Amino acid sequence: MNNTIGIYVHIPFCRNKCPYCDFNSIAVNSAPDDIYIDAALKELSGHIKERPSLLNKALDTIYIGGGTPSLVEPHNIKRLIGGIRQVFSGAAPDEITIEINPGTATWDRLAVFKDAGINRLSIGIQSFNEKMLKTLGRIHSAEDSVRCYEYARKAGFNNIGIDLIFGAPEQSIKELEDDMETAACLRPEHISTYNLTIENGTSFFTLQKSCELALPSEEEQTLMYEIAIHILKDRGYNHYEISNFSLAGFESQHNNRYWLGMDYLGLGAGAHSYISSPDRYIRGQALDRASKGQTTDWGTRWWNEKNPYAYMQLIKDTDHAIAGKETLKRQEALEEGIFLGLRRLTGIDTSWFSTRFNISLKDLCASKISALKAAGLLYEDANSIRLTHKGLLLSNEVFAELI
Repeated sequence: MNNTIGIYVHIPFCRNKCPYCDFNSIAVNSAPDDIYIDAALKELSGHIKERPSLLNKALDTIYIGGGTPSLVEPHNIKRLIGGIRQVFSGAAPDEITIEINPGTATWDRLAVFKDAGINRLSIGIQSFNEKMLKTLGRIHSAEDSVRCYEYARKAGFNNIGIDLIFGAPEQSIKELEDDMETAACLRPEHISTYNLTIENGTSFFTLQKSCELALPSEEEQTLMYEIAIHILKDRGYNHYEISNFSLAGFESQHNNRYWLGMDYLGLGAGAHSYISSPDRYIRGQALDRASKGQTTDWGTRWWNEKNPYAYMQLIKDTDHAIAGKETLKRQEALEEGIFLGLRRLTGIDTSWFSTRFNISLKDLCASKISALKAAGLLYEDANSIRLTHKGLLLSNEVFAELI
């Protein structure tokens, strides 16, 4: 696990800012493709100069997210992927993903993405309902979404994911059911369905504060989630993470890196990185230096300047654009291992946890686990601890209790 790395590239440019979006993105008429991709590749070179040991890691995944990465001209995406692969010599990554907005997709563009080595698409459909799309401020129509999906198949993609939102303003149960049925009928390899959350700083947050946002009740949103689970599982999708479903063999490998606490390098404005401490493992066993009064360094996390223009200037001047950095302590790593591990429906592999942290999860949280089991929120067997269906619906409460 410690000998691989994933690369995330953040493209912050969009045609317009959706009213619910709190991701690092800005609306532009034309994205500065050439300069931005140059900056991302220069940033990668700077990281390698500072940490040459990264070259000892096998490149496992590349994920290009945003923003709207499909706004970038395909030749620049091809140059980006080629530049990353040139740095990490060796076999091609198993998974190279790009996020697509259906309003920016053409068959020609998708075909060049495929030729560039991209083998997985994540299409931000959000809804197949025209009213919902307008409410969510999307630039595409339901027809655009279906057309984009068809273009992707025509271009040769056999690993396609689509994103859907539920709990949107004035969304009905029937509209949610229709979205899930339509998605399942298209038969993408992966479906992500996210409960809309109102984040501070968004247009929806302002509307909510002034009581101008008619959201479904908490009970209705819980019912929507249960309905989504039922429909997708009934259509043959494996519910493998709180918000994610896939056909057999098509789980998101890149996202699994995050859930398993694996190394990743983030390039671009606002991107985050995590590199584990090089001496964290000895002969496959996790160090427990904290108990010996030694360093508790578990790894380093850092994040970039958010403003894309300031980011590009910083890279031009200094080779890096780090806005903040922190050392991850063992206790923080433990808490993240629990929180992220329980997001997966298979739960936390107790042997993995013991090897990683040199402590048994059952010993660490014995009383809390017992109480949560008694409340019907956790299930425990010889090999794992995982959320029950009830625990899935109350996952935030479970996480808060355990960490």
